[in-house]
Amino acid sequence: MPRVRGVIVVTDHKDLRSGGVPVHELVRSRLPRLVDDVLTRLVAEIPLYAQLPTEELQGDIRRITDQSLRAFIETFRTGVVPTGDVLAPLRESARRRAEEGVPLEALLAAYHLGGKVCADDVAAGFRPEELSDAILLNRLILDFLQQVTAVVSASYFEERQSIAGEDQASRQAVLAALLDGRAVDEAAVRTGVRLPAEYLVAGLAFGTHPDEQQPGVDPEIVARRKLRRVRVELDRLAGSMANLSVDGGIALLPCTRSEVDNLRTRLSRVAGVDITLAITTSPPSDVPAAAALVRDLLDVIRIHRHPPGVYELDDLVLEFQLSRPSPARDRLAQLLAPLEDRADLLSTLRCYLDNARSRRQTAADLHVHANTVDYRLKQVARLTGLDPGSDDQLPRIVAALVAFDAQRSPV
Repeated sequence: MPRVRGVIVVTDHKDLRSGGVPVHELVRSRLPRLVDDVLTRLVAEIPLYAQLPTEELQGDIRRITDQSLRAFIETFRTGVVPTGDVLAPLRESARRRAEEGVPLEALLAAYHLGGKVCADDVAAGFRPEELSDAILLNRLILDFLQQVTAVVSASYFEERQSIAGEDQASRQAVLAALLDGRAVDEAAVRTGVRLPAEYLVAGLAFGTHPDEQQPGVDPEIVARRKLRRVRVELDRLAGSMANLSVDGGIALLPCTRSEVDNLRTRLSRVAGVDITLAITTSPPSDVPAAAALVRDLLDVIRIHRHPPGVYELDDLVLEFQLSRPSPARDRLAQLLAPLEDRADLLSTLRCYLDNARSRRQTAADLHVHANTVDYRLKQVARLTGLDPGSDDQLPRIVAALVAFDAQRSPV
């Protein structure tokens, strides 16, 4: 089918006739009734249109239906599928429907239903000798709907992207104000963001995707893909806001503590990496302090090599307290200073404590003989004065190890 000057043309067009009457004249004479028929079918066959207020149905929707059928009439008269300014009303209607949140599939279904109503009405009058006219008519209708689908979809998605961009900008502005401790009530109302009585404030730490370490693969691209997937999943939570980088960040979540484990599982699955969450709850006015707390908790989790999971302050209270610089922390850390250059003794001590002081399990994990474990633990006791096998000294050893790790961890 040739294209001439940006329009689609049916070759060798002639007046199409149904019952001996030119189709364009037939449709024009029946236009008011056809508009009514289309509106009736829209309400009956597309659930969303049945939910529209009468004012919109008999106003905006009736007007665009009338304009669409008139475009059909011109197509039947000229054999030219309209483009450009002729379809401007359809573009504008698509933008309005996108703004209203009407699903694109419902919008396109309405146009196709209009074409079907029109085709069925005309087809009823075709005579046997007008078979070629019927074929050409159907061809024109299909070409028209193809063009309309492309134009309407493009305008719809353009508007949705614009709305999404504005919404994202509004949420980021509110998030920035919350994190900075600035008043946001007025800004939130203006942008449509409703502040809850309480947020679940989460610090997120992303693991490294295996592809980030593959030779020949750009790790930045892999990391950005990971980040995008996490953002998309968080955006599914209405009211969530997040400030993220490829390593993690801060999120304000509209969910309860009982829902966080499931959220972490979903985020880890879509990102393809282990994700750790440090969480607390906070009213909007205390978000800066809550964000600072979860950042500190993430540092504690990293320093002390905790496995991926969901952590609160109660889970890390000892490590958190001993991560604060103080003379007491320095004295505790100093107790293990003699082991600083003895990686074998430190690793054995850690493993022994992690295994609830089981010699047998420690030996198995380290792939050494149990006697080797005993020897190393005696060396720890000799160098530090702390006996790992003593119940009385266990709290001091645990605290000293926490302080030792915190003091020597890079900021």
